Amino acid sequence: MYTDQDYQANRLQLKKRLCAVGVPALFMLAAVVWSFFVRIKLLTIMLTIVLGSGLIFCYGLLLYPVIAYGRHIGSVLYGRTHVTQGVFKRMEDTPVLREGVSFYPLLISVGDPADDKDDRLFYYDANLPRPDWHAGDKLTLTAHDKQVGAWEAA
Repeated sequence: MYTDQDYQANRLQLKKRLCAVGVPALFMLAAVVWSFFVRIKLLTIMLTIVLGSGLIFCYGLLLYPVIAYGRHIGSVLYGRTHVTQGVFKRMEDTPVLREGVSFYPLLISVGDPADDKDDRLFYYDANLPRPDWHAGDKLTLTAHDKQVGAWEAA
């Protein structure tokens, strides 16, 4: 599902967004410093408020989603993973947000499909195309924590 190229593309996108946010922020910071030395109190206060709120806004809207998705890809590719074999039961239609990344929750039964105690919850990346799984398909999932990183038919 993921390759090192995906991880590198994410890092490149993060660098581009950091530059897009950082360059205007540096100009705004220079204006804050200038207004401080010229001793224009009201302008210093206003520029500081605009700079701070702008950075918080840009971090939450532009940077954090890319950081969270990069963390997810890095964990799946280079982190500790485990393999689970089971029978596919169902996948939700609506994505959920977990650790800043959108996922589709899915259930895999590792024992008797009729027994709910044998069900395991996993999360499939909502940014990828949904697989054509049907209830009863036997799957082998490779996951980091509960986040699916690779799958194959068993």
